[in-house]
Amino acid sequence: MAIPVFDFSKLDGDSKAKAEALAEIANGCEEWGFFQLVNHGIPVELLERVKKVCSESYKEREQDFKRSEPVPSSTV
Repeated sequence: MAIPVFDFSKLDGDSKAKAEALAEIANGCEEWGFFQLVNHGIPVELLERVKKVCSESYKEREQDFKRSEPVPSSTV
């Protein structure tokens, strides 16, 4: 089973093509909760930089979490 893939360039078409594309995207959101966009115009280099920054940020937070002390529970 593959996740939905939507061609973002269809939103540049006529009103019928836009309506069909938006209906497909809405269905993908409702049925899957996520999807892959293609032909969105975002340069691959930028996407790779964003992935790298996210990965590095996650690693830093993971290391901080491992170094942290548990928060004592309070009794009421």
